[in-house]
Amino acid sequence: MPTQTITGWLFDAYAMAYGMRLWVIDVSGQKHRLFEPFSPVFYLGGPAKEIKKTLSFIARLKLPLEITPTEGLEFYSGKALPVVQIQVVNPLHYAKVVQWVIALEHKKKNRSENLALYNADLSLTQHYFFSRAVFPLAYCVFQVDEDGTLTTLTVNDSIWATDYPLPPLSIMHLRLEGRAMHPDQTHAQQLEVEIEGQSHLLEGEGPGAIIKQFDRMLLRFDPDLILSEWGDPCILPQLIDGAKALNLPLHLNRELKRPVQSRKESSYFSYGRVIHKSAARLLFGRWHIDLHNSFLVGQTDLEGVIEFARLSRIPVQQMARTSTGTGITSMQMKLAFEDGVLIPWRKREPEGFKSALHLLKTDKGGLTYTPKIGFHEEVAALDFASMYPAIMLKFNLSPETINCTCCRGLPVPEIGHRVCQKRLGLVPRFLAPLLEKRARYKTLKTNTTDPALKQCYESRQSALKWGLVTTFGYQGYKNARFGKIEAHEAITAYSREKLLQAKELVEDEGYELIHAIVDSLFIRKKGATERTYEALAQKISKTCEIPMAFEGIFSWILFPPSKTHPGIATPGKYLGVYHSGKTKLRGIEARRSDMPPFIKEAQLEMIQILCRAKTLKAYQNLWPEVQACFEHHRETLRTGQVPFVDLAISKTLSKAPHEYQKASLIAIVAHELAARGLRLMPGQNITYVITDEKSTIKSDRARALGFIDGTWSYDVEKYESLLREAMAALAWPGLKTQVFLE
Repeated sequence: MPTQTITGWLFDAYAMAYGMRLWVIDVSGQKHRLFEPFSPVFYLGGPAKEIKKTLSFIARLKLPLEITPTEGLEFYSGKALPVVQIQVVNPLHYAKVVQWVIALEHKKKNRSENLALYNADLSLTQHYFFSRAVFPLAYCVFQVDEDGTLTTLTVNDSIWATDYPLPPLSIMHLRLEGRAMHPDQTHAQQLEVEIEGQSHLLEGEGPGAIIKQFDRMLLRFDPDLILSEWGDPCILPQLIDGAKALNLPLHLNRELKRPVQSRKESSYFSYGRVIHKSAARLLFGRWHIDLHNSFLVGQTDLEGVIEFARLSRIPVQQMARTSTGTGITSMQMKLAFEDGVLIPWRKREPEGFKSALHLLKTDKGGLTYTPKIGFHEEVAALDFASMYPAIMLKFNLSPETINCTCCRGLPVPEIGHRVCQKRLGLVPRFLAPLLEKRARYKTLKTNTTDPALKQCYESRQSALKWGLVTTFGYQGYKNARFGKIEAHEAITAYSREKLLQAKELVEDEGYELIHAIVDSLFIRKKGATERTYEALAQKISKTCEIPMAFEGIFSWILFPPSKTHPGIATPGKYLGVYHSGKTKLRGIEARRSDMPPFIKEAQLEMIQILCRAKTLKAYQNLWPEVQACFEHHRETLRTGQVPFVDLAISKTLSKAPHEYQKASLIAIVAHELAARGLRLMPGQNITYVITDEKSTIKSDRARALGFIDGTWSYDVEKYESLLREAMAALAWPGLKTQVFLE
């Protein structure tokens, strides 16, 4: 049978009847639609009697299955475990079979008879990528027969490559005309489509005309990627629903017989915050990424999403919408898969019992020394590089290595846990190449003079940074597949010891400690130079066995007083200027997401004035200019010249509108939007303007930005108060100038 050779990138992959659909983009940009037979598997472990009973029930489904006794490795012990492999011949039946088994387990009253499911909740695409040792956008050679069925796949790429080529993607931008604001929270706007450098406003009588124009553009340009603003919750659902109601074609998918995949919106609580995930609209054979529904895109651009998708083996448009934790877990599962480790369907390792006293000892988190309040000159910043990941790697901290049963283990400082000395943990093995790759990206960024490459490397290393941060957090996450709270406690115990060691070392060397927090030191010593601090960082690295980097010397750094306790400074809140002129801001108004743009910009202007100072005296001498800047912005406020959009405050709903008991500003605006027919969920952001905070009519105190008009004015007194606080954050008790103006 004649075959065809295609060289290109694996652009998309998803399950079809009896196999996987593959979309490939070759070097000329041409798209190829391929098929490969594929049957996913999962495993059952547990009492033989229960396995036999479950298999008899599965047989009632009358689906083609292949059942084989085998064995795999149990994660925590590393010992071989007898299991039954169930291969589902048609991947489209896979979810049905797994759910059938889960439903049977839920009906059992005797939990001691429970079966264990393994590899059961990998997505079908993950199953395929893991089994075929391939990944999204892998550069490959595909041999296919005359009907498009894949016969041979050769991967000429590596997830650890740093200068990998990418396919020539055609991109369509989809947005609503005007400012990027949630469409539900403002008046109707026209649909704008941008492609090949040209922008098109879609107009016409009724939704039918808009849908027809958009569909013609899809057919004409055939974009690989639709980058949208609010496409998930608003634009695509309206287009899809409109096309369905009017019986009009809409070629969003390249796989014409498949409907657009929808995922429901949800809200959940994480790390003290309520998070909202918008509904998602995923395409087949084409990508859709909503710029407002992607954490990774917001932090790392598309380059970072692609980097993470390749590493995690999660398709790009799914990776754009999922958390870095999910991506990290997928990377760890791939390593376990390669080792022959059975991946548990749910976390089965409970937290060990702790007395109240032991809990107080172990559950402490990172170490912080309260900063010395006020203004400090010539302060150096030293940071442990990727501290938590480096600790996990250095000290073999992983769920299966903490309090193991195979050896006495090495004691963890302070808390009494022990770390296995016979077995290298999954987490350290996973982290080693990730840390090395991030280091290579940082070196490449430093060495290149090409601005585009510099930005590319920055986006990719930033994606890895977020992944490394998440790796630590997931050790303490109760549902993490490869997490264990004792591992989390061990990591923070080592971090406290290492920061304490570093503090004692710098003080023994005659340095003054200004502030220390988790993985950073702020120190100074009269006459110290960059070379001196570099040598000190190397000495700390050797002593602590964790790499420490010298970040630079501040000409000055300011730790402002706490608003609630003016006599002390707030850890993690400061501003400073390096010798290079670069500023570093943490915790002040200019860095806060809930501050109006007008206030943030005013504070940044004040900071730019103060950046000219090199000494305390110069800082004080510049204060009249800061006050003049304040006066200018206050006058702008008082004369009503500030647009509403620059006074908008964005806040996150912690609950549904009807659950708010007090008439806070966010509650008032939430009720306003709900009265307009909007269905708001916890975790969603709403944007408003303070109109009259002290009004006796509660609904007049604030209004939603998207519906405010010229009949309203803003609360000058309130915004002036915020402006005054922004200036006060640049001062401290004892500053020889008047800060609080009448």
